[in-house]
Amino acid sequence: MDLKSVLRTCFVLFLLSRGTAIAAPSTSNCARLDYEISPKQAEASKQSFQRSLSGLYSINSWRQANIMQPYAHIDQLYQVAPKAQLELATLVKEVGMISKTTTVLPDVKSKDRAEAKIASELNGDASKITDLARASIVADNIPELVQAFELIGKESQIVAVKNRFKQPNASGYRDLKVLVELPESKMIAEIQLHLDAISTVKNGDEHAIYEEIQKIERNATDQSRELSEFEVAQINKLRTTSKTLYHNAWQQYLQPNRIAV
Repeated sequence: MDLKSVLRTCFVLFLLSRGTAIAAPSTSNCARLDYEISPKQAEASKQSFQRSLSGLYSINSWRQANIMQPYAHIDQLYQVAPKAQLELATLVKEVGMISKTTTVLPDVKSKDRAEAKIASELNGDASKITDLARASIVADNIPELVQAFELIGKESQIVAVKNRFKQPNASGYRDLKVLVELPESKMIAEIQLHLDAISTVKNGDEHAIYEEIQKIERNATDQSRELSEFEVAQINKLRTTSKTLYHNAWQQYLQPNRIAV
């Protein structure tokens, strides 16, 4: 290689080395730009949040008259229940995929539990049981939950809604419970829609509180006596703790910044 070629090669390598150094951006600047939200974006996020919250509160609780399963005998219901559970699973998976929510699919309700519920709560009428096939949808935020609810209405016939976000139960627990008539099997199935933080409380700390209250009440019942003042105070304290846990979990969702921009 002659001297001119050597010099040309050295010059090109020099330029390449300078170009690499010049092109290399500051990672801290990139990180800042990736997460920086303009006032316009923040306002749009806030408005979107308000619409979603209004949408959630506008969902009224209602129940269609005379909701019944297509069969009146429990053995007939259990012949169809597995098919209905698969049909429900397909429905909620599609809803979950579109709304970016998580689906929870338990097994068909056990026959022993179903028979106990029919006897104790439904006056022996098996056609009135509505949760043999059941599923849950867990959302990370309110917009996802509202979207999931709307999709359920498009893919099946809703026959009942209980909006406990609008009117929570005594413990402060909130969810949206929906009964649907599945289009193929014609079975009535139950779908519960949860927010993740509230669901975490329900399945964690609050479940332990519930068991402790049951233990105190069962102890008094086994001894054929009324609850003592101390036991009543214990139960009240536990219920207050439960309500605080649910309140704190719900408050997390009342901030627009929980919505991904």
